[in-house]
Amino acid sequence: MVSSAKIQTALQRLTADYFPSLVSLRRDLHRHPEFSGDESRTAALLAEKLALLGLTVRTGMGGHGVVADLVTDPNAPTVALRVDMDALPIQEVNKVSYRSQVPGLMHACGHDVHSAIGYGVAAVLTAMADSLPGNVRFLFQPEEEEITGALRMIRAGALRDPAPKAIFGLHVAPMPVGQVGWTDDLFLAGFEHYLVSLSPRVGVHLSIADLNAIVERCCEVIRSFNPWEMPETWPEIQAFWSRMEEGTPDLIQFTHYDATTEPDHPEAWPGQFGLGIKAANRRLYRSARHEVRAAVKAICDETRTTYRLESVGSMPELRNDPELVLSCLPALRSALGGDNLIQFRAAFPFNCEDFAFYTKFIPGAMFWLGAANPSEGKYAILHTPDFDVDERCLETGTVAMAALLWDTLVNFKTV
Repeated sequence: MVSSAKIQTALQRLTADYFPSLVSLRRDLHRHPEFSGDESRTAALLAEKLALLGLTVRTGMGGHGVVADLVTDPNAPTVALRVDMDALPIQEVNKVSYRSQVPGLMHACGHDVHSAIGYGVAAVLTAMADSLPGNVRFLFQPEEEEITGALRMIRAGALRDPAPKAIFGLHVAPMPVGQVGWTDDLFLAGFEHYLVSLSPRVGVHLSIADLNAIVERCCEVIRSFNPWEMPETWPEIQAFWSRMEEGTPDLIQFTHYDATTEPDHPEAWPGQFGLGIKAANRRLYRSARHEVRAAVKAICDETRTTYRLESVGSMPELRNDPELVLSCLPALRSALGGDNLIQFRAAFPFNCEDFAFYTKFIPGAMFWLGAANPSEGKYAILHTPDFDVDERCLETGTVAMAALLWDTLVNFKTV
């Protein structure tokens, strides 16, 4: 069901009115990035602005999380929008007025953009609260990059009293500004992380240098299993995302390996390496583990060593709820125009999202937000020191999410 043209026009007009303030907010957040778990300034600023809108605001939700409720009718359905707030330990190289003022820390994954859009959606829907057919909960989440924030917010009650009927999110992407990407299946892979420990067999003496050389060899062999590497240049990225849109078989049924001689483990010692596996489904994870074990065992047999594979963490895949996604498409087409709504038939295989945890409790969907404008040198390439966006994506993201939330409430109310 598509909301009336009058509603759509009002959402677009209000979004345009708020656009300058969203740019200002995004730049403020970009200047003052905060690492995962340290988002105190970001949370306080957003909580204050949300309270000024008249929302019911709770802070300290699972750390620095902020939950803001727009309630129009306690008996009506509630839907949720989640955005993230934390930054990355990357030194920014952009020569812009709003560049990071914190050495070695920057918003290189667009969480400043997401937070500004979250506020924008709250402002627009609050201005139309008298007509809003239900309630909206806004989750401003810390610690996404550490994959701990979502679970902490859930445990703190972010999905209770009342439980939202659905939750939505968005993520900036190196797509043309003005576009929104969707899929009704796998959006991002999860992962399995392991610590692999090598040691000499009984009676065999190996120096630390010997062990390190064997570790490096194991890592090289495991990395050689990858059918492709992370695209880095703009042409490579465009080609890769075109293949995602097409849904090439190697992306639909993908496995990706990461093996590093510097494992992210507090008690790592020589002879150990970190192993990460991302795959499109459980069967491929099982095959990947078997392939890794066989490769490492072969090297160990040759070098008279043994190995131990220890699980040190995992995360579920982010798989969009197909029924929920399809119900959103009419509103998105109306808000953006059909040419700006892009279907992806394969997931991006390199990144993960702890938004996945919310979808284990309630139906959820995440969308890609185009933020690139190469003509202005804005490529929106994630986790890079020159990451930046065409700020018109703030307007696109706000009107898209506002329209989507509105129509979802209409759909739930008419069921």
